[in-house]
Amino acid sequence: MPGKQKNRSMSGQSLVEFALGLMIFLSLALAFVEFGPLVQAWINVQECAQAAVRYASTGQQGVAPGVDQWDTARLNAIKTEARAHTNNLVIKTTAGQFEPGYFRVNVYASDSPTAGKEYPGGPNARVAVDVMYNYPLVTPFLSRIWPWVRLGAHVEYVVERFRNPGFGTPAGVLPPTIAPTPVPTNTPTPKP
Repeated sequence: MPGKQKNRSMSGQSLVEFALGLMIFLSLALAFVEFGPLVQAWINVQECAQAAVRYASTGQQGVAPGVDQWDTARLNAIKTEARAHTNNLVIKTTAGQFEPGYFRVNVYASDSPTAGKEYPGGPNARVAVDVMYNYPLVTPFLSRIWPWVRLGAHVEYVVERFRNPGFGTPAGVLPPTIAPTPVPTNTPTPKP
């Protein structure tokens, strides 16, 4: 009989080891299933911010500040450009700041008339685009504990010169041509 008890205890030990190994394996499998789409969403959020700041740096959709001090047409065009690059992000327009699927784009510039207020930036100003997205987790086990992960991107560019200092010239008009200046030489000119 002592031999049979030894076999029973060994089979029980094997069952416990198998259960622990299975839990570790399943945890790793769930991590791989969750990690791939999470990285893809993070790259997508980065792409949204980069596309929006590239668009902002060109000065497109500019109007004279006398007409629209905050340049809201351009600001909205920059935000639309960011949203156009969301690709496969699951965005919920009704989601709050602390809910999965929330997506926000903020545009700030160094020459804003009021500090802290969104502004697309004037010529030669630094413009920053912040994109925030709450990525909803896919796996049911993790989504009950932690329903979403906040992903963010911050990109800065310098806005091209698209207006004259007087803001009277419409966007797209080229500055006057600069004539090349002759380069002085240090060698004496040969005499005939």
